[in-house]
Amino acid sequence: MRCVSMLWNNFLVSGPRYWQAVNLRTRSDKVRDILKRSENTPLCVYSIQGNDLRSSETADLELIQRYLSDSAVQIRTIRSEERHLLPLWKALFRASTPLLESLSLTAQDYWSVVGIDTSAEWLVIDLPSLRAVTARGWQPPADATWLANLRNLTFLRPTVIDMNLLNVLSRSTGLIELHIEADDFMIWNETPLSNTPKISLPQLRNLNIALFDTLYDVRYLIRRLDFPPDIPASLQIANALNSDELIEDMAHFIFPSPPDHIQFLHPPPTATLEVHATPGNLTAVTYSSGSRSVKFGVTPHINQWPDRLQDIILALQTRLNNPQLAVQVDTANEPKAEVLRRMTNVNITSMCIRHGVAEASNLDGVIAAIASRHHSLPAGQSMAEEQNWPFEALRELTFEKTDISLAVVTRLVGIRHSYLRRSSKKWVKRVVLRECILRGMAISRATAHLKDLGVELVAEGCKVVGKGLY
Repeated sequence: MRCVSMLWNNFLVSGPRYWQAVNLRTRSDKVRDILKRSENTPLCVYSIQGNDLRSSETADLELIQRYLSDSAVQIRTIRSEERHLLPLWKALFRASTPLLESLSLTAQDYWSVVGIDTSAEWLVIDLPSLRAVTARGWQPPADATWLANLRNLTFLRPTVIDMNLLNVLSRSTGLIELHIEADDFMIWNETPLSNTPKISLPQLRNLNIALFDTLYDVRYLIRRLDFPPDIPASLQIANALNSDELIEDMAHFIFPSPPDHIQFLHPPPTATLEVHATPGNLTAVTYSSGSRSVKFGVTPHINQWPDRLQDIILALQTRLNNPQLAVQVDTANEPKAEVLRRMTNVNITSMCIRHGVAEASNLDGVIAAIASRHHSLPAGQSMAEEQNWPFEALRELTFEKTDISLAVVTRLVGIRHSYLRRSSKKWVKRVVLRECILRGMAISRATAHLKDLGVELVAEGCKVVGKGLY
């Protein structure tokens, strides 16, 4: 902008508010000029990886440190993603930054022999205006007086949940948002006492916890957190299937029982279960009810993973008094079919199968799991005397963006018709096909056939393949 004209140049140079952002990935003389032109305006000092072609590692950090120290009282925001700058920030805090409002620092961006700095004595200073902290590879000191004034606190990997972190949380009573990503890379050198008091966060409005490769962290953290029952709260556990002890902790998170919260007298009447893919072609499950959710990975190489998965889902359903469950399955494949086979007796009232076009050949196992207790969809006559049917509470079935035969749809509904008639029971009342590729039967014929079975067929935005299938 300064190159447009002399008028523009003079205008920008004379306006201190245009010089409030200080990028440390530049030369020290430019940092000096920016600070000079900023006069007494509030400053945002940052160093973001990939933000500039120039790396601050090549900059004259000693000079930059001196320039920043002279302007320390102006700094409102610090954001640094480069761990080698930590000595600069330590020196700056010694110079006093009394008006600092937001602090985001990286001390370690990967695990090393140095580990996590859980003392951070360089932050045992007076920061009365500090309201937001993001810590990657370090933890605030538990005796910092400014913890009580924090409103937003984020821990990013690498970090661990230890006694220092628990003490930090117990002193951060004014938090509105809390986000924690934790590893279990380091071996605990201390065991939290069983009588450690609860961490009371009465003003919290948003909670996100993601635990990776961890077993101990759940109980040491989840069982101590006391926060409002109606706020959005999510818990992610990478290897939940590794331990039976985690099941009760997950149930406690989704619905704390009295006396933990007297407000939790009546559990939510509905819940949602999403079965979706994660990077590496693995499967993840997210169980949500009300404003809370738990997410955990399903790793087929773990022994007896289907049994552990079943135990978790049943424990969550039991904690909520068996609510109506809506299930969503993305990208049909055999692991997801196995997930469904483990939920055949759960109170599932609606189900949506999505994104089967890319893997249409894997859809058969999922359909068989829904319609019967077999690994492939049997013929109707072979099921005439069958009594043990899955998903008896299912009332609505949706296929979305899926390559599917209408003949298969009518068959999966029709094979239990004689059983329903004998037992005077009801099953699926509505089948929805949304943005699907339809084959094998005319829509009008499939609609009429399902109508005779008491089932409504709805096709929305579908493409019909084959002549005479309209």
